[in-house]
Amino acid sequence: MGGGHWSRATNAAVTGARIASGATFDYDRRAHSTGVYKPHADLDPKGLNGLGQNVREAMDNPDHPTSLPIVVGFDSTGSMGSVPRVVQTKLSTLFGLLLDKNYATDPQIAVATYGDATCDRAPLQISQFEADNRIDDNLDKLLLEGGGGGNDGETSQLLLYYLAYHTVIDSFERRGKKGYVFLIADEKQIPIGPEHVKEFIGDGEPLGGLSFEAIAAAVTRTWNVKVLLINNYTAVYQRSQEFYEGLFGPDSVILVQDPEAIAETIAAIIGFEEGRDLDQIKADLDAVAGSEVARRVGDSMARRPAGARLR
Repeated sequence: MGGGHWSRATNAAVTGARIASGATFDYDRRAHSTGVYKPHADLDPKGLNGLGQNVREAMDNPDHPTSLPIVVGFDSTGSMGSVPRVVQTKLSTLFGLLLDKNYATDPQIAVATYGDATCDRAPLQISQFEADNRIDDNLDKLLLEGGGGGNDGETSQLLLYYLAYHTVIDSFERRGKKGYVFLIADEKQIPIGPEHVKEFIGDGEPLGGLSFEAIAAAVTRTWNVKVLLINNYTAVYQRSQEFYEGLFGPDSVILVQDPEAIAETIAAIIGFEEGRDLDQIKADLDAVAGSEVARRVGDSMARRPAGARLR
């Protein structure tokens, strides 16, 4: 997967028309109207590829010889379900920064959602990696269940487990370069067990430890995990920042000033980690998204430890 090229014109004509008519996220709308809550077949984490393998792949190809895999993991519970809708409207800005400003070479993007495996019916969804307008289509296939329980947490580590054990990425296998995972979150994690891995991913037995720490260690072997923390009342009450900093380090947690600027924040982090100057990134954001977005994203980036970059 990951061939082809993303087209701003196609995005404007096709996705723009769907947004204008209110016809986006049709799969989610049908699920809520029928009461059938399950991942779309193309985003089902138990789905097998043509070789009978349960994997998502970001592969080098003639269109993109130095692929850079990027995963955007949305929280599909409660009020957080609005974030994917916002990101869909900002894909043009995201790709404009990644490609036009040369923040990333050959990006391939997978979209995913996580919820609460202890009570949700679709607590994990993940697309294949794409480099063209199929990214728009995959966003449209997301089920935004709106579930979660009053148990002080979600199971975002189910997504991280999948990425640790069910992805093949040429950037790491061929060049030793980790991919990027952006986990959009407000709540901390709660424990999962073998029954959740079996039910929602299809692994008869877990492929590794299921503690918070074991999954964090497994996923960070091949992925740079960035937690975009919506620091709302729930996050403060649960001490989510402390929780995620304990798992991934303080430079891996970014307090998001504006949830509607998630796409710009993702682009800014990638640009910064790939060596772009922060002042230039802020100037780019000002040009493409306006001074207020540039200020808010810049404030979020400035809260990171001085000189912090991923390794």
